[in-house]
Amino acid sequence: MRKLIRYAPALACLLAAGCTSVDRGLRHTVVLHYQHVANVHRIDFSSPLTLVQRSSPVDAVLPLESQGFWAVFLLCSVDASGAYVPSFYFDVDRFRVRYGKQHFGPLRPWTLRLDNTTDLNTRTDTPAIAQAIAMEIQEGPSSQVFRHGFYGGLDYRFAIYIPRGLPDYSGDELTLRYDGGQTMVLGNGYPPSDIPLAGLGGTGIASSCLP
Repeated sequence: MRKLIRYAPALACLLAAGCTSVDRGLRHTVVLHYQHVANVHRIDFSSPLTLVQRSSPVDAVLPLESQGFWAVFLLCSVDASGAYVPSFYFDVDRFRVRYGKQHFGPLRPWTLRLDNTTDLNTRTDTPAIAQAIAMEIQEGPSSQVFRHGFYGGLDYRFAIYIPRGLPDYSGDELTLRYDGGQTMVLGNGYPPSDIPLAGLGGTGIASSCLP
């Protein structure tokens, strides 16, 4: 029912006489369905992370500000069955969280704290930290080519880091967008769980999309 509601305006236009522009657009469009499953406030590494420019290993990472978090998503399905869609290139780093005029994507330097200190991630160590975070949270490939067709039951899990609190955010589903290609990205409307800790000793994060 949730998906039907979201598609209603487009379907109504398609059924109306003379509404050909939307029809052409959908024929070129890849539709991605997702679920926002959790907001995580700290990540503990299963194995301490050794960084080149740091004398001691890193056991955990925390948001730059106390109200920051990692928004964790599941990619539920990819619909690349539009008449003029030959294939779709999926890259997890092309997803963005949109909130008002703000947008968030891959981890940037100087935006998170190492352990419970004031030390921040540098440009040099950011790729290694991003990979370590993915090892704790991500499920599924980082990239993949989807040929023409529909792919359901994917449950690819990934996280997007939000370094500070979002104004007036009440914990509802966040808006996800894909940077690249002609895409429509639709959430299933379920609110995320609030999880204090992920990784070593943390509670579980959902791994399957709800219908």
